[in-house]
Amino acid sequence: MYLASLHAADFRNISQINIDFSPGVNLLVGKNGAGKTALLEAIHVLSRGRSFRTPQIRPLIRHQSQELLVRGEVVLDSHSHTLARVKSQTGENQARIDGQRASKQSRYAELLPLQTLLPGISDLVFDGPSIRREFVDWGLFHVEHSYLETARRYRKALLQRAAWLKDGDTEFFDQDPWAPDLVKCGAMISFWRTQFVASLNERLLSVLETLTAEFHCELRYQAAGFTDDEEAAAGQLARSFDRDKRFATTHAGPHRADMDILLNGESAKNIASRGQAKLIASAILLAYANELSRRSALQPVLLLDDFGAELDLLHRERFFQELQRAGNQVIATTTDHPEHMVGSALVNSANVFHVEQGSVSHYP
Repeated sequence: MYLASLHAADFRNISQINIDFSPGVNLLVGKNGAGKTALLEAIHVLSRGRSFRTPQIRPLIRHQSQELLVRGEVVLDSHSHTLARVKSQTGENQARIDGQRASKQSRYAELLPLQTLLPGISDLVFDGPSIRREFVDWGLFHVEHSYLETARRYRKALLQRAAWLKDGDTEFFDQDPWAPDLVKCGAMISFWRTQFVASLNERLLSVLETLTAEFHCELRYQAAGFTDDEEAAAGQLARSFDRDKRFATTHAGPHRADMDILLNGESAKNIASRGQAKLIASAILLAYANELSRRSALQPVLLLDDFGAELDLLHRERFFQELQRAGNQVIATTTDHPEHMVGSALVNSANVFHVEQGSVSHYP
């Protein structure tokens, strides 16, 4: 699948813009502040309903405008779909797919799956567990049809249990009304995540070899007390019940889990250099794209913002060569010359645009 076209109006510094993308590599070239990142942001809003830069809508709407519009045509299995969103200063949202009102955000994510590589790509290595849990969960959303509903049930039970722990007067675990749902859904989530991370790890090893990384890296899922064994999960909840009751929160379960990234056998978070972290995160992204393609015949659109600053020229060229081999659509921004971004072997096959003051033209 790929995003064939994008129309954006009154988005950031963009008055109105239309752009046609190719299924392969698309480069947005321009100076800082030209509107390159805003275009990636508009695509992200189209797919996920929110920006990757701010949770607020008002900063996205062009000065003195009342609303923004993003619309795109997606080609999926030789069929095309039109996705559109309108967001206003008053908080009113309109969402349509093929001209019909769309009530489920998940449908947008299905039709336009994204993965982003932002200037802080090394955050995947250095930040806390939540960024890595979200990374894994987006992958599972696309490859396990029951994952979204199971995750929703788990989150609901988690919130309800917190309220019950705070206000309830019982002192006994066997009277916990939310434990069965937490155990059942939590064990299933742990099973899916464990399998996904294991498969991702196999692909990561292959990608690192292709990128000629001079270190060993592996991924492991840390389940935070919950395995895929429901009896063991229930036992963990029972053991932590007194503590859970005291703090009115659940201390064990998938919401506390992590995907450990190990560098030469130690936590990469503690010992990796900035350059190593960038290369590791880039390789994980490639492994992720390959795994989604294998498991669901789905190839997410990759949004790369200022990616030229993330890797040296050699690894950058090999990264784009691997993307081309995998067949993913890439939409990337750069302030550099296109050849310095993707290498001389790929620059002639790339679709290159020049972005200036919120307008787009084909690169000279």
